[in-house]
Amino acid sequence: MHYLEHMNNQKPLVKFNFRLLLLLTYLFSFNQTHAQDTYQALGSLSNAIIDRMEIKSGELNNAYFHTSNKLYRRKAVVAYAKNYPVELLSKQDVYNRQYLLNDNIEWAENSADTVNGSNQKRIYKVKAAMFSMIDSQYSLLVNPVLYFQVANNHTTGEKFAYTNNRGIELRGRIGNNIGFYSQICDEILGPNSWQLKQFQTDTFLPYVNFYSRNSSNAFNYYRANAYLSVLINPFIDMQFGHTRNFIGDGYRSFILGDNQPEYLNLRINTHFWKINYTNIFAELRDYPKGGSWGRNPQQRHYMAAHHLSLNVLKNFNIGIFETILFKRDSNYINNSFDLNYLNPIIFYKSVENGLNSVDKAIIGLHAKWNVKKKASIYGQFVLSEFVFNDLFAGTGSFANKYAYQLGAKIIDIASVNNLDLQTEFNVSRPFMYTSFTTGQSYANFRQSMGHPMGGNFWEAIALLKYQPTRNIFVQTKSIYSVQGRDTNNSNWGSNILKSYYDRSSGRYGNTIGQGVAVNTFQFEFCTTWMPKHQLFIDLIWGIRKADAYSGWFQQNISYGSICIRYQLSKRTDDF
Repeated sequence: MHYLEHMNNQKPLVKFNFRLLLLLTYLFSFNQTHAQDTYQALGSLSNAIIDRMEIKSGELNNAYFHTSNKLYRRKAVVAYAKNYPVELLSKQDVYNRQYLLNDNIEWAENSADTVNGSNQKRIYKVKAAMFSMIDSQYSLLVNPVLYFQVANNHTTGEKFAYTNNRGIELRGRIGNNIGFYSQICDEILGPNSWQLKQFQTDTFLPYVNFYSRNSSNAFNYYRANAYLSVLINPFIDMQFGHTRNFIGDGYRSFILGDNQPEYLNLRINTHFWKINYTNIFAELRDYPKGGSWGRNPQQRHYMAAHHLSLNVLKNFNIGIFETILFKRDSNYINNSFDLNYLNPIIFYKSVENGLNSVDKAIIGLHAKWNVKKKASIYGQFVLSEFVFNDLFAGTGSFANKYAYQLGAKIIDIASVNNLDLQTEFNVSRPFMYTSFTTGQSYANFRQSMGHPMGGNFWEAIALLKYQPTRNIFVQTKSIYSVQGRDTNNSNWGSNILKSYYDRSSGRYGNTIGQGVAVNTFQFEFCTTWMPKHQLFIDLIWGIRKADAYSGWFQQNISYGSICIRYQLSKRTDDF
């Protein structure tokens, strides 16, 4: 079996109109009695709380959502929290359960501690919103957002590294079918030393698309996240807008991660029986041709993906996924979506073969096993490309592009309430995700859609979390990695944007760490205090050390920072 891409003649194109599909979907969604709502934010405290509660229960959240698909409906989160057996919870867990209800007040109005003042009050009537209007037929919640961080790890031209973010967030629903969400922020970044090094090496800023730069090393840009959600029937909901997604149970994901800017996508989620099935159709972008912003349009390519999650047993889940990446130039930079990939249930590789195309296919599986109400063991195996005869021959063929993950989450270590440990091991072969052309890379604005490090590395992660009181959270994070990097226009398989036709290695003999081996260790200690709902104060101290024979990659850094954030999750700069 040969899974390498092959050349083809381009087919006639039909431009795909997301708005038309949205309209057609809405026409089929009338007269529904179940209400649609918005989704829990990626990286939020709620996600960590839900993971812990599921492990402690000993059973999967089959009736509400699947944790491998991290966009949880707020209504489902409230239903899960309300029906959870409280006798299993510690004092901190009881507080966390109430946090879930407070944070999703539009579905938990009558819960204790969620309402402040009289029913006539609009400003901070509820803990989750500065302004709120909640009715049986509609809801609107509005909040300011803030992220202000200062660190002593500075760059040339700046006294401190800093992040200054401010904006507004609103969410709500209209009737029983339509939900909406929008968050827009203006941000100024004075990068720390490794953020600036990342920019100088790969010409992008993490999580950022378009940016401007002043005379020093500060950057200015907008961050926007907005979508419309529609309930098609009690089993199917749809989301359309500029968002991110995450598929997996780990700290990282080789399937689909959230370490890139928001991108335009249509997401259809089907949940019934023991099955959760997700379709994602997305437009991804890159810098303009020539690398200059100016008034030039951005280059575009497209992604179609589907993911099936099945709860085989009450505590055992498996999932499979498939992703296709493609680009249709038509001799112009603004290309179009191939309608052949709109089929929501077909095996995409068969479509790709039928088109005689050069499109990039990625397939894989994942699994999770919750053990004795104490631990969750999880893993992924992702295959970007392979030649069957070489796969098990041990020849180190560049064509065998795969990655895998093994991890575990253990709660209440040594019988200490809310002392939890997560360990994870990630391995990615050289040239993982790469294609013969950079035009259909698994990236958005040069940032990986899977693991942020791309290919040609292994990585070990340990997260120790402790919640000593209701509103204080302590975490240590240790990450050690070895990655083979490129110098002087070489290509050893770490950069997913480079064509494997231009590789510096031969067909065989490829090993993890080839090229310039960079050994990186990062340790971070963070104490977080939440004095009010969704208001967080982080005190952080950390070190970052990178060793390599090339001086460009060497680092020896210690840093301390303080961060005040409201309605926003803590950033992770551990790339």
